[in-house]
Amino acid sequence: MPILHLFRQSALVFTCLILLCLVPAAGFAAKKPAKPAAPVAPEAPFTLEQPANWQFHQAGECDTLTLFLHNNNDPLQQLFFFPRFGPVYMSQEQKSSDLQYESISGQSLSRRDMPVVKPMTAENFVRFMPQILQMQTIRDFFPNRPGLRVVETIAVTPQKKALDYLDTQSAIIRILFVQDNRLGEGLIALTTVPAAEFRSAPGGGIGMGFLLYGLTAPKGKLHEQLPELLKIGRSFKLSTSYEKKCKKDRAEDSPVLLGPGNSLKPVLDAMALVWEKRTPTEDMLAEKRADELQGLERLHRPATGEVYAVAKGFSAQYLTSPQSYTISDLRPLPDDPTLWLKPVLNGTQAITKK
Repeated sequence: MPILHLFRQSALVFTCLILLCLVPAAGFAAKKPAKPAAPVAPEAPFTLEQPANWQFHQAGECDTLTLFLHNNNDPLQQLFFFPRFGPVYMSQEQKSSDLQYESISGQSLSRRDMPVVKPMTAENFVRFMPQILQMQTIRDFFPNRPGLRVVETIAVTPQKKALDYLDTQSAIIRILFVQDNRLGEGLIALTTVPAAEFRSAPGGGIGMGFLLYGLTAPKGKLHEQLPELLKIGRSFKLSTSYEKKCKKDRAEDSPVLLGPGNSLKPVLDAMALVWEKRTPTEDMLAEKRADELQGLERLHRPATGEVYAVAKGFSAQYLTSPQSYTISDLRPLPDDPTLWLKPVLNGTQAITKK
């Protein structure tokens, strides 16, 4: 199957079909006209159980059907699905070549805002999600998209290839992210596909993300909020008639990019399993990265087991003369997951000069 079909972009937008009720007009004739037969309502493209306090956005159709749900009361609790995500450059040389071509030819390839993802791995691709979400093509296609800004990877769990093509990679990646100046955490499932054709030629040398699933929550709440995210995602299912329509309309193209049963469930189940099997060492790394993103560090009081969060750089000042502080027996936090996963106390309030 030509891989070029996988990289064709669609800006089609569709809306779920609804049943329209026909109300007959009142009449004054002695004989009422025959009541028209009720129309047969077309089957909706998909079903999805959406909680009342959640907002839902969609774009595209068939193999570009893109979904985004978020909790209005807690916006960092999000679920999203991008069958196609990108494209991106796989080298700076290719981007420079395209820019030179635009300058000489006067023709625009509309790729100036495409980031360079090198190496083209699932882990590296996820780091560039904020830049990809801000690309003009993504903004035009999906205005109401997730607002992730900074993304840090915590752990990568390789998965069986979702697409059997060359050096594709599939993985589930645990992340931390910043959105609206708040810290969040999440799981991303993703397959990366490099395009082998026409490398170094204008418009070539690009890669694409496929089957990108996202489950996110505020930092520290993913374990609590994950069951609701999974329930919503698992309720999604394409209708049989819509699936047939997609296959008929795009018989020569890539297959409809959902998994078995035309639902999100198989990948969501794999994401849930990755979360269940996370290790304390991985959780400790997440805490360390969270501190870095927030400009914090931690101190430990061996006598009581208490752990304090302080501004980054405070410990260097404190350790030069600990006796001049109200708490004088603090030590830097060792690499012990038991300590890193303890509740954190506010060091700015508790640790002051005498």
